[in-house]
Amino acid sequence: MISPNPQTSLANARKYFREHLKVGDYYKEGESVEGEWFGEAAKRLNLKGKVKEEDFLSLCDGNNPETGKTLTARKNSTRVVDGKIEPNRRIFHDFVFRPPKSVSIVGMLEDPRIIALHKAAVRTALHELEKYAGARLRAKGMRDSDRRTSNIVAAIFEHDTSREQDPLIHTHAVIFNATFEGAEDRWKALQTFEMYKALPFADSVYTAELTRELVKLGYEIKVTGKSWEIAGVSRELVERFS
Repeated sequence: MISPNPQTSLANARKYFREHLKVGDYYKEGESVEGEWFGEAAKRLNLKGKVKEEDFLSLCDGNNPETGKTLTARKNSTRVVDGKIEPNRRIFHDFVFRPPKSVSIVGMLEDPRIIALHKAAVRTALHELEKYAGARLRAKGMRDSDRRTSNIVAAIFEHDTSREQDPLIHTHAVIFNATFEGAEDRWKALQTFEMYKALPFADSVYTAELTRELVKLGYEIKVTGKSWEIAGVSRELVERFS
């Protein structure tokens, strides 16, 4: 399952990073988790390997982490509309990938190979989702339109427990509000309309990849309605850790 969580407030984005992303297994206070850069636009910014906090926060500010210069045109994070302060731009979109509870239980308590399967499935789904990234095109006297750029700047963070210390394998894919528009040869705000429309497709890719590899390991998949679990994990156990 993929759950989107857009962040529009700069202060909230920074807080979200420190509370939900920087600290890994939530019960291990003070222990940090290293994220990993992902995406064709990330490569263009020379963002590879582990995520550094200063680079992450620089992107939150709308800057190029390598040069410190403004990356996209809209920099101010707030504006006044009808006397009220409102967000002026999205900071990032956090897409959370989460398998069924039985996968977390078996993966964390019995078979760590399942964690690697989840991570691989997430990246396969993200590769597909990246294809739908776009940018807004504006021309005088013409109607605004979107053009696909098919490149994103994303930071991936892996977690394996909930705040209640229950097994909960999940991945935060933080996609920043920036994409490189090749036709205009410049960075622009990311248009996510098509990406959001493609979420069911990306979700199906994630599920297909994960279930196929689970079956290869010898697990049986039990489908119930629109959901599924690893067969043999009791409903009572699933509910106990939910």
